[in-house]
Amino acid sequence: MAVMWSVIFYTVAAVAAFYFILLRPVLQQQKQQKAAVRALRIGDEVVTSGGLIGEVKDIVQPVDGPTEIILEIANGVRVRAVTEAITRRLTTLEDVPEEHEKQQEASQPSA
Repeated sequence: MAVMWSVIFYTVAAVAAFYFILLRPVLQQQKQQKAAVRALRIGDEVVTSGGLIGEVKDIVQPVDGPTEIILEIANGVRVRAVTEAITRRLTTLEDVPEEHEKQQEASQPSA
């Protein structure tokens, strides 16, 4: 009887360890990536899974199928990409908060 309980205990412990060490961080990262893609705006600079760096020029949401993003990778060169191909956002055209600017100015040594 004690052997059965120890086998059950170790099995449950192994499944819990697998979840917390391997699966949960990956799921959290995927959730953060999806949230970042949903927050994309025109003018953001992004990196695709293929390594292309481009500026978002348009976001197309068809009735059926995945959401597409039009990227400008060079002057006059535009490509279509699905949102799943966006790995991260580099910059955005949003205004920098004044507090952040003041902190940067204060941290720079005066000449």
